[in-house]
Amino acid sequence: MTIDDRTDRVRERVLEAACELFSKRGINSTGVDLVSEVAGVSKRSLYQRFPSKDHLIAAYLPRATDRFLEGLIPDEDGGRSPVENIVFFFAASQRKSTEPDFCGCPVLSAAAEIPDPEHPMRKIAVSYKDRMQGYFVQQAQLAGATEPTLLAEQLGVLFDGAMAYSLVRDQPFPDSVLITVRTLLAAQGLDGLPHTSASSDSLPAVSAGGPSTRP
Repeated sequence: MTIDDRTDRVRERVLEAACELFSKRGINSTGVDLVSEVAGVSKRSLYQRFPSKDHLIAAYLPRATDRFLEGLIPDEDGGRSPVENIVFFFAASQRKSTEPDFCGCPVLSAAAEIPDPEHPMRKIAVSYKDRMQGYFVQQAQLAGATEPTLLAEQLGVLFDGAMAYSLVRDQPFPDSVLITVRTLLAAQGLDGLPHTSASSDSLPAVSAGGPSTRP
């Protein structure tokens, strides 16, 4: 085993510990001492890889956000139309919000805990929100929306609002989120979506009942 291999493994343990602790306990409530303890490495080893907690946060956020987005953006070869891709994103987000360990969007959580606009994580946070909005713009353009940029902005605001609603109330996304998605799409001339079972891998049905609760 080379020194580089050992270094990578230590760094990996530290990042995994940070992902677990920052998401569950919060960034500000988690000290470097606890991260090193959970990772099973010395503080000296941690600081050799991450010179400060800010560096650790900046490394944690891309990993946490990539994991958060897994399963939300459908495969390009999934056979869905651009409109269906947009609805799929929100339907998958709703399903994710029902998971017992759901902790919300890591970008929003980090921004709420660290208001400093000069913090190194800020550019990372903005880049991920731009990435999501860029995906909405792309799909809206492919679908032929009359104002794709406006639609993408509306969808981004809806997503962030739904995340905040879910966390504050400790409930999954309400069905009204999916109803609103369809309303925004229809306003852009993108109507006529099929309504299928909520257990389907394509699009969910929107029920008239209240929000479900997490198990």
